[in-house]
Amino acid sequence: MRRILAFLDTQCRPDLPNDPSVYYSYSMTKSQEIIFIRHGQSTANAAGIWQGQLDYPLSNLGREQASQAGRALAQERLDAFYASPLSRAYETATIIAGHTGYEGEVSRVSGLAERAGGTLEGTTAEQRLEANPALVDKFLSLPEDERWSLVGAEADDEVLERISTSVSEIRSQHPADAHIVLVSHGGAMRAYFRELFGGDILTGKSRTPNASITRIQWPENGDAPNLVLLAETEHLD
Repeated sequence: MRRILAFLDTQCRPDLPNDPSVYYSYSMTKSQEIIFIRHGQSTANAAGIWQGQLDYPLSNLGREQASQAGRALAQERLDAFYASPLSRAYETATIIAGHTGYEGEVSRVSGLAERAGGTLEGTTAEQRLEANPALVDKFLSLPEDERWSLVGAEADDEVLERISTSVSEIRSQHPADAHIVLVSHGGAMRAYFRELFGGDILTGKSRTPNASITRIQWPENGDAPNLVLLAETEHLD
């Protein structure tokens, strides 16, 4: 059964129950689950800087957010951890793993990195507007899948090819009932989630919040994946 629940953050949907377990499919089919987590707040997030593939570290708040995510998953069986090699994602993954008692290696996967941002990288919105307001206006006027070439950024199909390939390779290395943690980035995960489940989720400028938890299950019988939980943040203060 395909079941898409777009916004389970209770701040967005206060009408939904607080217990995430009620959203799981009751199908008897064995499923492989990937728990997608966006990295905790980085120093660039705190300063409003477009990071792309620049390697900013976690802020102190980001490390606490990672700890909170780890505590939220501490009672679950987690079979593997993978992360983008960028330090804000890899450190988030290692902090989470430490809180869950996972004793294996956190594997770095380059395909899970954030979208390369071209000339946007290392700048704030205010700096971009001051430096070239005409470029900002043109960028914002273009459809989302067309604007990236204007600033030399990685196109949607490039992001999707590498992250989809990485997820498929990760899944192939684990059994059909595995529970896998994957720590990546807001832009890359947004592109992947929208490709899988359609443009009705994470619309506009929406991104999964820092250290939020998204769960996707792939049934063993080959049915379409189920989006079980999207951008859950109840574990965060």
